[in-house]
Amino acid sequence: MRQESINKLFSWESVCQKISQGIFWQFSLIFVGCVSSLIYPHAPLVGFSAVAGNTLTQKKALTSVMAIWLANQLYGFIIRQYSQTWESLTWGMVMGLGTLLITGLVTLRPTFCQHFWGHCLWLVISLIGGYLLYEGAINIIAQLMGGHGLTLAILWRIFLKNCLWGISLSLIHGCVVGVMMQFSPQYSSHSDYSS
Repeated sequence: MRQESINKLFSWESVCQKISQGIFWQFSLIFVGCVSSLIYPHAPLVGFSAVAGNTLTQKKALTSVMAIWLANQLYGFIIRQYSQTWESLTWGMVMGLGTLLITGLVTLRPTFCQHFWGHCLWLVISLIGGYLLYEGAINIIAQLMGGHGLTLAILWRIFLKNCLWGISLSLIHGCVVGVMMQFSPQYSSHSDYSS
């Protein structure tokens, strides 16, 4: 019984590592992130940063979130007709730099993240800490530029949106891991790891 639970843990870590190095999950995140711009004026960049940083290699995570940010900016300026002023360009740049910073920090996963519950804990820390850092930077820039701040109600809705996306994407990632563990013989808990 203990050997089987060790085998499952080993399988979970192995599958997560394989997924982080592949292109399927990366392109899935980019696709969903780009489509999210059709739903929201601003993609839930903190949620995508937390998930990408937790589930991809550093290079793939940074590339993915920058593609999502760029798609969101292009959609905003071309389709939604954002005003082309220094203020809106500054906001866009701050959003991009904040997204890069959060993703980079999340990819510095501590060693406890190698286990399932540590991975979940780091996701929670990433979502909350990333949100505070991201929105804090945006509000500081808004104050420096003499622009408008965000009310607590708006900040709360943004936080919930990012959490919803982060948790949903993490659940999908967990399902992908589970399917690979179930149907790939090299990750199956029924395999003999003692040889």
